Amino acid sequence: MIGELISLILVFVPAIIFLIYKILKGEKATPSHYIWIFTFLFYICLVFFVTGLGTIWDIIDKGGLISSIQSAKINLIPFTSDGFFTYIMNIIMLMPLGFLLPYIWKNYRNIYKIAVIGFLFSFFIEVSQIPTNRAVDIDDLIMNTIGAVLGYTIWKGIGKVLFNKNEEKRTQDLSKIEPVIYIVSAFVLHFFYNWKWFI
Repeated sequence: MIGELISLILVFVPAIIFLIYKILKGEKATPSHYIWIFTFLFYICLVFFVTGLGTIWDIIDKGGLISSIQSAKINLIPFTSDGFFTYIMNIIMLMPLGFLLPYIWKNYRNIYKIAVIGFLFSFFIEVSQIPTNRAVDIDDLIMNTIGAVLGYTIWKGIGKVLFNKNEEKRTQDLSKIEPVIYIVSAFVLHFFYNWKWFI
């Protein structure tokens, strides 16, 4: 429970600092935009809970990067993983990313951007798992990317139904890279965070 709470703090605090900074500069968004930002952040937390990110301290405990790589369970051969269910779950896990990005931010209404972000998001999760006991699998990377693209496709298919006359105001971007700031800051803080500091 404490670990999950700390993870929420690591995801939400830098985002809140960014939002306060923007407000102090006089750059404000609509209340609904803030609600959707927090929805997006909570989704990021859920992904981190499920995947179990490794940290730089895990690498140190394993004796360094080389030792971590040597002892890691790494599969670089596509479509050799066991279990159809695992493929489906990895697709489903990143579908919300592909849906939320274009729904919340106008700058991400492009399938290529979604594919790249989905790939990089999954890639950093997989790399961070190298010093952990979890498997690092190229199939996860492929399925996650497909999931992000499918999420975008769903948004593209039903987006017009979800939009209303306030859509332009709701999607007022605070920065062209706003979601990237949230994702990167969450990854960085998780990577350098050490739970032993709080014992």
